[in-house]
Amino acid sequence: MKDSTHEQITVLLVDDSAFARGVGLRVLRSAGVGAIRQAASGQEALDMLGRPGPAVDVVFCDLMMPDMDGIQMIRRAATLAARPAFVFLSGADAALLNAAEDTGRARGLRVLGGIRKPLTPAAVRRVLCRFGDEPVPGARRRTVEVTLEDLDLALERDELMLHFQPKVSIADGSVVGFEALVRWQHPDQGMVYPDAFIALAEQSGRIGALTERVTTLALQQCADWVLAGRRTKVSINLSAHMLVDLDLPDRMARETQRCGVNPRQVILEITESGLFQDTANTLDILARLHMKGFPLSIDDFGTGYSSMDQLRRVPFAEMKIDRAFVTGAAEKPTAKAILESSAGLGRSLRMSVVAEGAETLADWNAVRVAGVDLVQGYFVAAPMAAEAIPVWAAIWQGRAEAFSDSPRRRTAQGPRKGGDDA
Repeated sequence: MKDSTHEQITVLLVDDSAFARGVGLRVLRSAGVGAIRQAASGQEALDMLGRPGPAVDVVFCDLMMPDMDGIQMIRRAATLAARPAFVFLSGADAALLNAAEDTGRARGLRVLGGIRKPLTPAAVRRVLCRFGDEPVPGARRRTVEVTLEDLDLALERDELMLHFQPKVSIADGSVVGFEALVRWQHPDQGMVYPDAFIALAEQSGRIGALTERVTTLALQQCADWVLAGRRTKVSINLSAHMLVDLDLPDRMARETQRCGVNPRQVILEITESGLFQDTANTLDILARLHMKGFPLSIDDFGTGYSSMDQLRRVPFAEMKIDRAFVTGAAEKPTAKAILESSAGLGRSLRMSVVAEGAETLADWNAVRVAGVDLVQGYFVAAPMAAEAIPVWAAIWQGRAEAFSDSPRRRTAQGPRKGGDDA
């Protein structure tokens, strides 16, 4: 029976085997794909993508092709003006598919996943559901260029605002906190995301002023939640460039007191790769923040080169496992192993363990099995304005009851096993 879920998606199927293309055509139709084109080689596919006409949304590309293999096609596709999303196909081992996915993302392409042949309708639906949900934050954002003068005006005119991404308990789905993520409501460019201006702020010395503005907005929102009866935590990102400012702990303490917020409600996230640029001052600042009651979180855990030493030196209360080891972990043995070992390490150190980048139910189940405490990602919610949170929370509560590990659900249905995407 044909599934009509993906009728609006146009797919380009690239495979040098006529037989494989025939099978793929039937499978894609069975999965509900509305428009399907075919190419017998990477070069033919690139020619089709470069011609004017109706856009291709997703390319299903076989990796093992003569003349131009899938990796070579990725390299060329990254230079196209209009770049579709990619799904990689191969009968080889999963390691090759994982390598192709990482290569595509490193070249700036949107990669929905990889499928080991034979192609099946379930596998097609699983990857295509990520197309509609936009699992890679910012994947379809336009490029915005801003100047230092623009940034100065943004700070002067209070054009910065916050969106909040929920962190929920894996045990019962309850909302335990929100990460504050800065946005810039530019008068001409519209919504500008931090990847367009954070590096500029760091390089120009404006990161302190920007962080102070973000902190004030986050604390004010946290205070509003307390007044409204929502006892929650807010996470604020601290740039490594701030970890040489010895007055930072005192300013943070004064600001929380001014806003009427308990420091224990404010989690300070420090990116792992940014620690210890100035060892003495960094340790001084982090120790004093801890002494003043601020929980410290090591962000993007697993992406730096001195993880164990940092865990030994700094009194972290939370570990956030990087999305590279969470998104698609159920299908990637290496990522799954790193996810599980990181979660085990965090538990042994009595840290709260957060998995960021959970985009599907399969990701949720993988991190649940790994033993993490909290989950953050597009499967739960995209970042949103504070005023959107009550509506989202009501919807989420109903969803969470369907797959959480709450005692009531386990008693009624028994232990839940990992599964595919809903």
